[in-house]
Amino acid sequence: MSKLIALFTGGKESVYSILMAEELNYEIEELLFLERPGFSAHKVNLSAVKAVAEMLGHELTVIRTSSNFEDDEELIAYLRESGKEGVDGLLTGNVKLEERSRIHERICEKTGLKLVEPLRGLDTLELMIEYSKIGLQFTIIGIRNGRLSMKWLGTTISKQNIEGFLVDALSSSIDPCGEYGEYHSIVTGLEHLGTRLEYDLTTIKEEKKIKYVTLQNP
Repeated sequence: MSKLIALFTGGKESVYSILMAEELNYEIEELLFLERPGFSAHKVNLSAVKAVAEMLGHELTVIRTSSNFEDDEELIAYLRESGKEGVDGLLTGNVKLEERSRIHERICEKTGLKLVEPLRGLDTLELMIEYSKIGLQFTIIGIRNGRLSMKWLGTTISKQNIEGFLVDALSSSIDPCGEYGEYHSIVTGLEHLGTRLEYDLTTIKEEKKIKYVTLQNP
């Protein structure tokens, strides 16, 4: 069975890519969060990202990288060493982003790993419907200004309200999964695990034209 390191943000595509990889008989060896310079809605919610990893049965490894992470010496060395220890590939939840895929390919070329992208090229509306079917719930933690109604910020999307969310997203002409940074999410529940993460929300803040909330344990 091939072993993978998963690049992980705690978002819905990160989580679903792991579920798909496991269905394809890959073994997830490790979840890796890349802490890059500057603001990230996931970075300010790192404790929640760690909780999602634990929900999936993994600890989260955090590596600080440079902005140009494909050339980051620490990251490249870490992945090369992982390859020597039996890891075969790098798993990502990328769906549509060509440049992101090319960056990951270059990382794999430098480290001798295989790039695994089980969501690549899938229809993002169909993906969202599939999330609902399997009981994958996620909370909206960040919205880029002017892209989606702010009423969804801090809202948990589930079977009960996903139809309304998708109507709003499509009428706003944004990608249903937020593939182009229109919004950001963290998974807070998976039906088949019987687990739901509960949080209190902070007040809304803004950074780099993104309004965001942080999830805190009640």
